[in-house]
Amino acid sequence: MDLNETKKRIVILYDYFTPAFKAGGPVQSITNMVRLLGDRYEFYVVTTNRDLDGTILTVDADRWVDFEGKASVFYASPKYQSFGGVTRLVREVKPQVVYINGLFSLFATVYPLAGNVLHGMRQTRYIVAPRGMFQQGALALKATKKRVFLSLMKPFLRRPNVAWHATDLQEQQDIRRHVGSRAQVTIAGNVPAVLNNNPTPLFRKDELRVVTVALVVRMKNHITFLNVLKDYKGEKRVIYDIYGPLRDHEYWQECLRLIERMPPNVTVNYKGAVEPQKVAGILSQYHCFVLPTFGENFGHSIFEALAAGLPVLISDKTPWNHVQDLQAGWVVPDNNRMDWHKAFKEAITLTPQQWQEMSENARFVARNYLKEAGLEGKYQRLLGR
Repeated sequence: MDLNETKKRIVILYDYFTPAFKAGGPVQSITNMVRLLGDRYEFYVVTTNRDLDGTILTVDADRWVDFEGKASVFYASPKYQSFGGVTRLVREVKPQVVYINGLFSLFATVYPLAGNVLHGMRQTRYIVAPRGMFQQGALALKATKKRVFLSLMKPFLRRPNVAWHATDLQEQQDIRRHVGSRAQVTIAGNVPAVLNNNPTPLFRKDELRVVTVALVVRMKNHITFLNVLKDYKGEKRVIYDIYGPLRDHEYWQECLRLIERMPPNVTVNYKGAVEPQKVAGILSQYHCFVLPTFGENFGHSIFEALAAGLPVLISDKTPWNHVQDLQAGWVVPDNNRMDWHKAFKEAITLTPQQWQEMSENARFVARNYLKEAGLEGKYQRLLGR
C-alpha cells in the first residue's frame, strides 16, 4: 500500500461498501462522498466482503484494492473482522482522521473506538456519522438493546478527539441529546447521486403508477400506504411496485396479508432489490414516489425520485418537509391515517397538467438542493483541509 504524504489520510469504516448495495442509503452516502472528494483526500475504506443479506461480494478480499482511482478499499473476510484485524488496518494507514459510520456495529464502531483508547491514538481525529440511528423512530426499534449499548459506549463516544457528523439540524440535536451538549458536531448534508434527465411516463387519466424504493423493514412503514390502497374505492387503476432488499420477513408477511385484500383495480408487486445505478431508470417508469417512513437521515431514494421528476408522497420524518410548500409532493404529519387518505386522493385526481407542473417542481427541488448545499466546502470543514 502506497501512502500518499501530500494529502490528508482518512480511514472510512462501515460494514458495507460498493458493490454492496442492500444496506441502503449509508452505502450510497459514503460512495458518493468518496467520488466527490477522492481527488482532495487519500481515502482508505475498511469494510467487509459481504452485502447486508450475507451475499459474498465478487471482490478481491483481504488486500487493498483501487476504487475508481478515488480510494483504496480493504474488503475484509471474517478473519479480519476482529478487534485485532480492524485496529491493525487502521494503524497501518496512520490516518489523520478515522471516519466511522453507524453506531451499533462491532466491526465499524466498537472496535475502532476501543482502539482509539487502547492504542492511545490521541493525535488522530475520530468522526462518527450516526446515519440517522439517533432518530426517535430508529431508537424505538429494539429499544432496550440499543439503550444498554449506548450506555456502555458513552465513555468511548465522549473522548476529546471524537467529533460528530450530522446531516441536518435535527440530527445535531439528536446527537447532543444522547451524547452530551458539548459534543463537537459539524453539519454537512449527504452527497446524493448525480442528477438524471430520464423522461417520466405520460400521466394517464386511467392509471397511476406508484413506487417505493427502500429496505423492506418496519422502519420504512410500507404498511401505512398499503392500508390506504386497501381502502381505495375509486375507478382509476393503481399499480404500486415495491423495490428493495427484503430484510424483515415477519414484517413482510404482515404486508402480504394486506396485499391479498386489495380491491380489484389495485395491483401491488414486489420487485426485489435493485442496484443503485439502475434506480434512476426504474423511477422514470412511475408517476409518484411513496415513503411513509418513521425516520430518514437523508432519504436518497426521495432525492432521486425528485430528480427524476416524481412528486413524492412522504411522512414528515425526513429532511424533505419543504416539498409540499414547493408543490412537489405531499408531506403527511405523524403518519396520520386520514391525512394519508387525503393526500393520496389529491395525487390520484391530479389532471395531466397539474401533474406535469408538480413533476417540474420536483426536479427544481433536487437541482436547488445541489446548488445550495455547498457540499464540497462543508465536507472540507468536516474532514479538515
